[in-house]
Amino acid sequence: MQSFAQLGMGKWRMHISPYQAIDVAQGNNAIYTILSRGMLEYDLEAGEKSIWTSANYLSDVSPTAIAYDEGSQSLLIGYENGNLDIIQNERVINLPSIVQSTVNGVKTINNIICKDGNAYLATGVGIVVINLSKQEVRDTYNTSSPSEVIVDIAIHQDSLFALTNENLRVGALSNQFLADPGQWNLVTSLPNYTADGIYNSLVSLNGNLLIGYNDVDYNSDTLFNYVNGQPQVFLTDIELNGLSTSNNELLVCTAGDLKIYDSDLDPVATIFQYQHGTFMEPQNALFYDGDYYVADANSGLVKTPNAFNSEQIIFEGPRFNDAYRADWEDGKLAIAGGGLNGTGPSFNTRGGSYFEEEQWTSTYQANQPIIQGENIWDFVSVSVDPSDISNVAYGTYSEIPLIIQNNNSIVDTFGYSNSLLEPSPGSTGWGYVTDVCYDDEGNLWIANAFGDQPMKVRTSEGSWFSFDLGNSVKTKLTRRIVIDNNDVKWMGVDGAGVVAFDHGENIDDASDDRYRVLNTGANSGALPTSTVEAIEVDFDNNIWVGTPEGMRVLYNSNNVFDASAGDYNFQKLLIEFGENVEIVLGTTHITDIEIDGANRKWIGTASSGVFLLSSDGLEVVRNFTTENSPLLSNNILDISIDQNTGEVFFVTNEGLISYRSDASQGDINYTNVKVFPNPVHPTYFGPITIQGIAFNSDVKITDMAGNLVYQTTSNGGTATWNGQTLQGQRATTGVYLIWTSVDDPDTKGRKVGKVVFIN
Repeated sequence: MQSFAQLGMGKWRMHISPYQAIDVAQGNNAIYTILSRGMLEYDLEAGEKSIWTSANYLSDVSPTAIAYDEGSQSLLIGYENGNLDIIQNERVINLPSIVQSTVNGVKTINNIICKDGNAYLATGVGIVVINLSKQEVRDTYNTSSPSEVIVDIAIHQDSLFALTNENLRVGALSNQFLADPGQWNLVTSLPNYTADGIYNSLVSLNGNLLIGYNDVDYNSDTLFNYVNGQPQVFLTDIELNGLSTSNNELLVCTAGDLKIYDSDLDPVATIFQYQHGTFMEPQNALFYDGDYYVADANSGLVKTPNAFNSEQIIFEGPRFNDAYRADWEDGKLAIAGGGLNGTGPSFNTRGGSYFEEEQWTSTYQANQPIIQGENIWDFVSVSVDPSDISNVAYGTYSEIPLIIQNNNSIVDTFGYSNSLLEPSPGSTGWGYVTDVCYDDEGNLWIANAFGDQPMKVRTSEGSWFSFDLGNSVKTKLTRRIVIDNNDVKWMGVDGAGVVAFDHGENIDDASDDRYRVLNTGANSGALPTSTVEAIEVDFDNNIWVGTPEGMRVLYNSNNVFDASAGDYNFQKLLIEFGENVEIVLGTTHITDIEIDGANRKWIGTASSGVFLLSSDGLEVVRNFTTENSPLLSNNILDISIDQNTGEVFFVTNEGLISYRSDASQGDINYTNVKVFPNPVHPTYFGPITIQGIAFNSDVKITDMAGNLVYQTTSNGGTATWNGQTLQGQRATTGVYLIWTSVDDPDTKGRKVGKVVFIN
């Protein structure tokens, strides 16, 4: 996997879990494992691992099936939405025929089998046949009318069997008219158990056809062997995850073990444990060169010859793909991995994680003794303490609404008996902390939804205080909370708008507290709606807010408590196009706003992807969507920015992905200037990046004789050079000097680095 130092300007990378494996295939001296958000390729000779995602090679986000065809040396990857990739000689050929078809139905590719130059895809819209030499759809078989979802297929005794959740149908493989549902016969001898479960898996081995049935009750599944036209019980009282055949063996993946049978269906072995101790949840497996390779939902790809020797083949990544909120501080990115079901809890127990020095550390109930057995779910907010980044706070929607983590251990939890936190009315003990925010002194500010006093603080010394913000914000749903450059707290409250709060000289002295509620009134805020989902403070202490009805900005925030009515209204951002005037982003549903090192605004939306606006908000610099970039989803839940490097992290409903932008935080002291790549080789034509310089520097690049070659202005603390001279020609071989200066009479220009060009 690419390390950060290798992530070039304008490049993307996905941050995916290596542990949630779905299926596995072998070919071309490699093991390929599809994960819930990508693929791991394991080179058997070199022992090297390569990560394939939609950010680099793959055409889509969520793989569901994989197969390798030896004849054409093709690796096939099917996706949840029906998309299909065929990989030959490291080249990805995309076949979007299914996903683009007008056929109604769930188009998920559930399984792929290959035979005689064809690939047969079990999908929600029938069986799709791919000609692998021509790389095109050859035919589509509808096994019934109306068409049913095909969950699995198998070629058995010159016939093609198609399994749905309710039944099994068969057609002769030599029949050229299988597109006609009338050419398929229903296997009437299969028991009708659909009231209590579903059929879900199918394989053929040495004259045996094995059919898996999943019962609604745990550990009550059955594996049938279809013999002489009749299904016979082969295994029962199991929790069946998947079936496969490999090395002329039957591999039965169940919760807790991998059962192995020979071609006569006699038991050979059972792999019932991994040496790393995680409970086995194999989904599929294969045998190759003395080892079983297991795609496990808990452990990722596992190589194991038996129950007493195993090896995880994984890479650096979070434990889970779930992400809902993010916060960055001084080299540490923290993720809250919970979520909501509408406005209620989703009962997600996957906790949180943090990313530091290219290493992921995950926090969840199974690895944190202090919260094991507690009713804690849905980590929905997160903050890293700027005074000590080893401290991370998580807000939850559960019976224990606040969690404090130090390094990789949860050290404290807060409910209603040991804090001032308030439960939600009528929730029988549930509380909802919609946001947490550390200030520079290590005090933790808390947005406590539905509380009589919804804004609270836990000081760095451990004392608690809550604040009366007026009747209009009591018992309402809170949103985000931010702290501006004057230490004023700003919080969104549904039905009220935005509340600004200043605690005065001392947190514990209420006599000098001040607050102001800004709402939809014409002279009391002028918000487009009283639901404010995003709040951010820019370098000029302007307050930017995002709502379901668009974006607004408050320019006179310093006077919010003293200004007269009408003088603290949020403003529309207007652009003139000839005689027309338009509002920037119009009524777009805004979900988050973040400020980068150049004071530019990154805007997350509910359905339109991401916008990057200029520092004044009047120019759209970039717009990333799933259609024009590797962005995982146009539904952006949160954005966080590594201000040291300019890497922007997008939290989406499909997971976490990041983009290396061309802006970072300026450093007037030039303590850590980086120039990369350096040297610049003849095959490189991307940007050369100068990072760690002063805010908005004038940058000049000269040759060793002092002749000006190129000049630009940095975005915050980052400048880029396209490798060309002012005349548009590529720079010749040599050493070039980098000089910067800022518009400050007390600061002199200085040489900050050099770069070597090789042509």
